[in-house]
Amino acid sequence: MQKYVHGELTIKYSFPFKICGYKGFYRVYIFGAGKIGRQLQEQLDYQDGTWDIITNIGFIDNFVDNEAPNYNRVKEIGVFSPSVLKDSKYDAVVLACKPELIPEICECLFKNGVDSSKILLPNYSRPVFYSPDMGDAWNHYYQRAEDGAIIQYEESIAPLLESIPDEAPISYQRMLDFPSGRGRMAQVFIDNHGNCIEKLVCCDANSDAIDYCRERFAHDKRFDFLVNKVDEWRCIPLDFQDESFTFILSWDAMVHFSYKWIDFYINEIYRMLENGGYALVHHSNMASPDVVLKNKSETWNDNPGGRTPVSAEDVKWISERCGFRIVKQTFVDIYVPNMDCVTLLYKDK
Repeated sequence: MQKYVHGELTIKYSFPFKICGYKGFYRVYIFGAGKIGRQLQEQLDYQDGTWDIITNIGFIDNFVDNEAPNYNRVKEIGVFSPSVLKDSKYDAVVLACKPELIPEICECLFKNGVDSSKILLPNYSRPVFYSPDMGDAWNHYYQRAEDGAIIQYEESIAPLLESIPDEAPISYQRMLDFPSGRGRMAQVFIDNHGNCIEKLVCCDANSDAIDYCRERFAHDKRFDFLVNKVDEWRCIPLDFQDESFTFILSWDAMVHFSYKWIDFYINEIYRMLENGGYALVHHSNMASPDVVLKNKSETWNDNPGGRTPVSAEDVKWISERCGFRIVKQTFVDIYVPNMDCVTLLYKDK
């Protein structure tokens, strides 16, 4: 069995032989022709005879690295797009992916007519809360995030807001939640500071999330909504005037932003914030030497929780360079101590 080490978290991916045998699933596709998929195939190739009736009839993927080791074996078996599943005869699809990608891949499979009962996960060495029988797995992700919103506010946000000095009080009069997702934190702020909020804008690049927010807050005229444009190569400013907001929140999104995009968006936050305003930014601290991991990757989705190699010091430097004053930085333990940071910024009058 191969081991992939993410710091102190060792994740093992092993082929689900027993469940295939139990359910009589002998003709399977492996979804993913990358490193994990090739390792699962190796386990099929070197069976001890107990499960040698199980056969991978093809890899499902949108991209194959032609230079990768064992590519010839992948090519020999064949790689197909997900659409092949609509007309193919098979018993199951085995996912060859990291746990955090299960919702995205399941969504793709559902769109191609695959029933959740035919989706099998590899055996992981750590608990995984996603499962194919969730149906729309992203809905379950958002629901879990919703369930944790109040706790996150009480433990990580409220103490920072309460540390603001009396001589420079915070104003929630005009608030931006970016990226807002489905508005879970916007709901928490309305519930806790609603008497101070005159306008709250939910902004996200995901149009489905914003549509959800429109319906969720349709009864409240204080809300406005914007789908911001995103381009992989160009930094596109958010469509707001300078000094539009008195308070800006960015929660549970910039933890996945690269240094380049954090630099860009913190400058955007500074531009959009009025003098005397505050911003609270939740970001990765993965690059800090205080985060003790055996292997840290420059690729965000190779790190626990998809955290980017950015540190609290990086964000402090970026913020001060564009004119912010750092009020306070606190650390949040996710998979390992100090993995995340919450930075409270102040734009001087």
